[in-house]
Amino acid sequence: MARMSDYRDEREQRERRRRTMVRTVCIVIAAAMLLSLVIPAIYAGL
Repeated sequence: MARMSDYRDEREQRERRRRTMVRTVCIVIAAAMLLSLVIPAIYAGL
């Protein structure tokens, strides 16, 4: 019984970690897109 609950907690922890990773990847992609838009504008401004 305890082993089953441990397994469930472990699975939830892994799910949470994966969700955090997905959010981080999305933020990185969004930041890269923003940079790719901003950097040419800065060069054009200079």
